[in-house]
Amino acid sequence: MRRIIFITMLAAVVGVKPCAAQVTTSCSLYGNTAQCTSNDHGSVAAEQQREADATGQAIGRSIGLAIFRTHFPGWRRKYCSKHPAQPFVYANAAGDSISGTCPTTDGLANEVAAEWRGKHSDYQATPANGTAMVGYLIERRLSPLESRSYDQAFRYLKANGPRNTGQASSSSSPAKDLFVWFDEPAPQVGAPLFEVVVTARAYDGALATLRQVRKQDTAVQAGTSVLDSGYHPATVNLDSWQKDSPNATPTLFYWQGEDVTGATPVMHFQMTRRAYEQMLALLAGSDLRMRPLQ
Repeated sequence: MRRIIFITMLAAVVGVKPCAAQVTTSCSLYGNTAQCTSNDHGSVAAEQQREADATGQAIGRSIGLAIFRTHFPGWRRKYCSKHPAQPFVYANAAGDSISGTCPTTDGLANEVAAEWRGKHSDYQATPANGTAMVGYLIERRLSPLESRSYDQAFRYLKANGPRNTGQASSSSSPAKDLFVWFDEPAPQVGAPLFEVVVTARAYDGALATLRQVRKQDTAVQAGTSVLDSGYHPATVNLDSWQKDSPNATPTLFYWQGEDVTGATPVMHFQMTRRAYEQMLALLAGSDLRMRPLQ
């Protein structure tokens, strides 16, 4: 009878599972000997929870980093449009960062235009189309740093076709001056050139803007820098120039609010395609205006 009682008491003890510690004890009885083993489920659960937390943190970290990198191009374009040629640091609270130097204003405009062209295979990159697109931007005072500006210009181009861009023609008197962009070599024979007539007021305004934007960066690859030399093309009144070039239809650049008449002093010169488009992009937010010269 005592043996039976002992086994019953032992079974009662074995059946107890301390909930707080989450420990389970199992015993086996061999004759008068009991062998017991205990399993600490609390430590196992805690380890599993730590692993789950670490996995969740890693997934969250990966998602956060992906979002961080996705937002970078838009952030860079917005920041660099206000801080051209300045260093930048793009960072988040987690300690991730991307650093670099902003492109110049014309460099950023080129990036936006190239990105836009990559998405529009139906756009034909001809000198006439390019000039029409950029001319539309400046006339409508649209930013060349926004893709939607090119969308608007392209809709206009498809509806109206390219304009008379003033590309060099043998029917007009030859220009004595050729303008190339600062980092551009002298054009090869046969390269497309754009014939322009610029009022003296517009010319001075354009140079003032260039000096403000480029500051000390006035070096050129070909010819003489107009920012260093203060060179001014020969000036005649508009009536005289038109009498000498009756069949010419160049682009006329003038200043906002300027009353252009036959007595207005103007200058006649040619520009490479790059110089022509870069000037339009650079002065898109200025008072420079353009129209075909009738």
